[in-house]
Amino acid sequence: MPSGSELVSPQMRVLWQQARDRIHDALAGSEFSDIRAEHLSVLQYPGPHGERPSVLAARAGMSRQAINHLLRGLQDAGYVERGPHIDPSVGRVITLTPRGQEALKFIRATVAGLEREWAAAIGERRFEAMRSAIEDLLASREATPRPR
Repeated sequence: MPSGSELVSPQMRVLWQQARDRIHDALAGSEFSDIRAEHLSVLQYPGPHGERPSVLAARAGMSRQAINHLLRGLQDAGYVERGPHIDPSVGRVITLTPRGQEALKFIRATVAGLEREWAAAIGERRFEAMRSAIEDLLASREATPRPR
């Protein structure tokens, strides 16, 4: 069994924290400075594109009450809107407003800049190999039933 320093998950968390810090810093100095850290739970990839609040809550690992609180703040700030689904039995869904779409583009551009830095630090070939390995792990996760 690997020791703590050899485990990959804690190291991945450090990189994720670097990405979140970069996003927060970029947002704070932008026209989207009213987006707070907790709002990223709603705006995380792939973003709210016609999902019910319960789906967003599950994706973020939050309660529906907590996600609805965040959604209200984002709605009041003009980033998301609630509207009916084309199937009335589905209920209300969340979509990005044009301002929300611009904020998501800004966040993705920020992350892309960080990834370019990572690629420069370890080399393009190694970075692409890492990306491919992560995609394989994600595909494996999706194909494997999760234990309950």
